[in-house]
Amino acid sequence: MTTRSSGDAYRLGYRWTIEGPIDTVFHFVSDARTFTEWFFVFKDVRPDDPTGPLQVGSHARCRVKAALPYVLDWDITVATLDAPHLIETDCRVTLAGRFPLTGYVRYRFQEHGALVTVINEQELQAERPLPRPLHPLAQAIFQFNHDWAMARAQGPLQQIVRRAVAQEQAPR
Repeated sequence: MTTRSSGDAYRLGYRWTIEGPIDTVFHFVSDARTFTEWFFVFKDVRPDDPTGPLQVGSHARCRVKAALPYVLDWDITVATLDAPHLIETDCRVTLAGRFPLTGYVRYRFQEHGALVTVINEQELQAERPLPRPLHPLAQAIFQFNHDWAMARAQGPLQQIVRRAVAQEQAPR
């Protein structure tokens, strides 16, 4: 797993609890090609391989717009894949085309009966650090935007997992 530490790092995290089989939850959370179906902040997803299996090295470019008035352009590469328990991606993110960050996004999945806990952890390092006094403000802004987006994604994720399970169980 990737670890980084230094001055201008931004750490974000979130936790969802989703009802459904862990494999189905993992599919939707791990594969960026599904994001526009349920994760509404993802406005555009362009995978290098639109149909092949998800694997280490899979890559996509994404455009994200959440609550605050800036766009995030994500360049995402799968670095670790241990289905259905872990996916970690190496990321390069550009905020409003001017503030580049690099780091990782990790999702861990824990099954508890019919529920799956999805744990999101992110650490992004600014390539050009902000002045030290501005870091806490930037961290708070990024955390607000992240929490806002993640809170609004849980319901649609639950809905798409339920639909997928219902389709699998429907008579053919």
